[in-house]
Amino acid sequence: MVVVAHPGDEAFGFGGAIARVAAEGAYVVVVCATRGVFDSRLTRKPPAPGGKNRDPRTDAIVWRNIDTIREDEMRRSVALLGVRVLRMLDYAEDDLPEVDFDLLVSRLVEPIRMHHPEVILTFGPDGVTGDPDHVVLSRAMTAAFAAAGEPLTYEDDIEEDQVAWRAAKLYHLVVPVSQVAALGLSRVGGGYGSPDGSETITLDLGELADLKLAAIARHVSQTGSAGPFHDWDTSARNRYLATESYRLARSNLPRPAGESKPVESDLFDGLP
Repeated sequence: MVVVAHPGDEAFGFGGAIARVAAEGAYVVVVCATRGVFDSRLTRKPPAPGGKNRDPRTDAIVWRNIDTIREDEMRRSVALLGVRVLRMLDYAEDDLPEVDFDLLVSRLVEPIRMHHPEVILTFGPDGVTGDPDHVVLSRAMTAAFAAAGEPLTYEDDIEEDQVAWRAAKLYHLVVPVSQVAALGLSRVGGGYGSPDGSETITLDLGELADLKLAAIARHVSQTGSAGPFHDWDTSARNRYLATESYRLARSNLPRPAGESKPVESDLFDGLP
């Protein structure tokens, strides 16, 4: 299960891991907390039959809003990556810091108990980019990872058939600072990147990097008609897409005695 804040996060951040495990036969579920920015024009009165009370030259009806467009783009993206289920939680972008945190946690517990993931991927405490939605989602997922395995937690808020489920591992996405610097990505923002050495595993994507790029390209509302990374040097783009790194944040698996830091080569290491 991959839990993200916004449409596009699944491709830009986690697309390689999703494509890799899906290709290996894993049942992949993506949960997205928001659909995008709410379009305030939707609250305006619709036209009368025939649209005679609205001048189409200056006040055209809004048939589709940015939420709908971004969800559609996300569905195209996850279908390409091999995702089986996409769950949208309907929050508005930029609103997660203001929502009821306990309710957000319970809404993340529900798909965990329904789909029984062994491995969950999400953002770390830094949100990778520092985005407040990413940061709040990371906190909520840490709480949900623990709460999903406690039988009496949220028992009154979730359907009766949603029995407790203890996932094996929770990973945080990290982008090592050295990688950011080597690619000359200072223009992305000062808060971008994670401390070197914080990753538990780095996935070499190989040919799956092309699939990740194709999934990113489905998000036209964010990448523009010119396509993703159109203004980057090709070699820099390829290096950026070649790997994804993750830090093991929580684990319910036994750890060998004397092992201070887990050493892994696969997201499913330690699972039967």
